[in-house]
Amino acid sequence: MKVPNETNGVDIKEINPDTCIYSCIPRCEKGISPNNRMESKMQFNGFVKSLDDSISIENACKTREINLESILLKEKHLIERDRISRNLPIQSIFASNYLNSSEPYITKLVLKENFREILNVARLFPGNLTSFLGFECRLGEPDSRTDWAFAISGLNGDRFVFENLLKNGYLPDQLLIQKEWRQIKNFAKSWADSESILNDKVQCFWLEFDMPKDGIDIPIPCIFFGPTKLPIGLNVNDYKNYEWLSKVALPMLRGQPLSKVLEINFRNTIEQMPTNATLFQIGTLLSRSTDSIRIYVNKLRPKQVIPYLNSIGWFDDTGEFTKLINDIKNMADRFVLSFDINEDGIGQKIGIELSFTTKTFQNETRWSKLLDYLVDKDLCLSEKREALQKYQGSEEDFTEINMEPLKAASGNLNKIFTSTIVRYISHVKIVYEPGDILEAKAYPAVRLFEKSDLN
Repeated sequence: MKVPNETNGVDIKEINPDTCIYSCIPRCEKGISPNNRMESKMQFNGFVKSLDDSISIENACKTREINLESILLKEKHLIERDRISRNLPIQSIFASNYLNSSEPYITKLVLKENFREILNVARLFPGNLTSFLGFECRLGEPDSRTDWAFAISGLNGDRFVFENLLKNGYLPDQLLIQKEWRQIKNFAKSWADSESILNDKVQCFWLEFDMPKDGIDIPIPCIFFGPTKLPIGLNVNDYKNYEWLSKVALPMLRGQPLSKVLEINFRNTIEQMPTNATLFQIGTLLSRSTDSIRIYVNKLRPKQVIPYLNSIGWFDDTGEFTKLINDIKNMADRFVLSFDINEDGIGQKIGIELSFTTKTFQNETRWSKLLDYLVDKDLCLSEKREALQKYQGSEEDFTEINMEPLKAASGNLNKIFTSTIVRYISHVKIVYEPGDILEAKAYPAVRLFEKSDLN
């Protein structure tokens, strides 16, 4: 991984498929979210089930009923700036601001009520905690539910925002009393601790929220995090380089040690990796009733996918998955393999993620071939293909949308108008399970960039 250059308060990185967040990341000292705790269950439930005034403000701004710059008045502007500089809470900007900017372009992919529910959960988190969010859209059904996620970078101060957010009580009590959130809190504390092994081992941290049709009373995320790239000279399939995952990181997130059998199975997935591959991400599905560990392996060549799966105990008896790999091998230049491991071995469900390594973002034009293939195979509705093709774009004139304050969250209040909100397709995933039909998902992303980073 190249050493970032710092320009105008921004780390600029070459696009690198080894990293979880492979673009520029705004540098700043981060604050945390609202300082008024939602202590009553009634208050929390009301928050989750209905949009509050701030969402209405977002919509009013978008329709130009009011200007967003009027929300950050001069006095408040200075207070927020002081809070950021001292790692104190900010109160004006939330992750929902990012997502709300995409609403005009996502309506054919995300149901209206589903989108409102996503915004409600997203408002639990400060906008200066993340600059990278995304949706998980199922492509084969017209009224399917959409999940969402956001990333926390380990490159700058984001991890300290995360620690403070959980440590200082800025989330509702109903979250903090849940054992899953306490486990996440312990991980965040360790990640921010310079003496902890996690401090320089974890590159990024994702929280993914399932959004079921019957709603959620308490949002519990699935967690995925990316190990930093191994130093030159260390072997990717040497388990000693990853023991910290099974001995420290995963037990901390799961709230219990890995069983001996589960650790043996995890070790096997590492030791069988081709030397050109990398362990991209690893996760635990806290929101689901499973003890499985999710593994993502990057940099596999298409021809290596089946042999690698065979080596860890998964076999394509029907040949259907092999045919799929052969069909799509020329439709992307970056492939990520995902699967679950448990005490019985490898889960039957296998995912293959497709994307492109070049830094084109909203200008990427190569998705058409893959999307056409998915439509031809009845894995994607034609209207969702068209919606994805129209989704990509950027916003530079913030006077008409609700994103104007977001640059303030990056710690540079005087350069609000130098930012660009980018909408692009992060990746497409095809899920295969023997005896079941294939499923295709798309991951439209919302990102905040400096304009110079897109040139």
